[in-house]
Amino acid sequence: MTAPKHARDIKGKGRYYGDCGTEGCPLADLPDPGFMSVTNAQGVVAKPALVPAAAKATAAAAWDRLPQMVATSRQPAEGPCARKRVAERCGACRFCITSAIKAEHKNTWEKAADFGTLVHAHAHAVVLGGALPYDEEVAPFVEGHVRFLEAWRVDLDRHVEAAELTVISRKHGYAGTGDLWVHLPLAYDQATGRTSFTAWDRRKLWLLDGKSSMTKPVDVVYADQPLQLAALRYAEEAVLPDESVVSVPKFEGAAILNWRRDSHALIPQPAGRDVFKAFLGAVELQRLFHSQEVKAWERIDAPVVAEPKAVA
Repeated sequence: MTAPKHARDIKGKGRYYGDCGTEGCPLADLPDPGFMSVTNAQGVVAKPALVPAAAKATAAAAWDRLPQMVATSRQPAEGPCARKRVAERCGACRFCITSAIKAEHKNTWEKAADFGTLVHAHAHAVVLGGALPYDEEVAPFVEGHVRFLEAWRVDLDRHVEAAELTVISRKHGYAGTGDLWVHLPLAYDQATGRTSFTAWDRRKLWLLDGKSSMTKPVDVVYADQPLQLAALRYAEEAVLPDESVVSVPKFEGAAILNWRRDSHALIPQPAGRDVFKAFLGAVELQRLFHSQEVKAWERIDAPVVAEPKAVA
């Protein structure tokens, strides 16, 4: 996940877009909490792959800590550390070992998200013609991005329209960040879902969203990714670096750009109006969830009614 200028995380509700604090920010007029992020809305979609991924990370953590598990197996499940704050726990008792194993999948996902943010930052710097300090882990992914640009003969000055722009939909109350707007020699047929090469001098504007992974195959895509692309594609406005606002242009198509350590893959996605309609349903569902005060819901019991006395 990237770290957009206009975005912030709200406890219990996830990411929202709003005032960035810069003079002239076009989102300064939004009432709290602001516009829901595209990925926040996307979060209501069930992701079946997460459960086995969490199980795999948990099992691996358990094997790594097997000697500690054996050593603490006779201790009570909830020792003194169960009532201590995290910073005060010993880290070595059965309770602490169990807690660490249970948290491993979350730690793994957070590391992956942080790494993805770093890859995006370096890829963005390449597009802008700049550079960030060398990072040995990130470098292969950035090299893959450069190879993608070279393979499609992308001239950064002539073919790139924008990178890492905040897009907003005032009509539907959401916002997001588009990774790359780039002219590619590709045509997308909405009816068949097929993408075809045009000619090197016949380019059309495409919306790309980059995805990095240290473990997944380069051709992996997920069913909910078109929702994200459609949301970014059909937002009405985009915020430029100087905080001025322009209309989002019409795109020929949208695609996922997968970055891997030793390869990359451009995978066009079906991100038309029908997919956009489905995304708006996700926005409304998440908005409903965020508006609910679950803790205020109280049980109600049937009143106690005295049994009538028996007639002698």
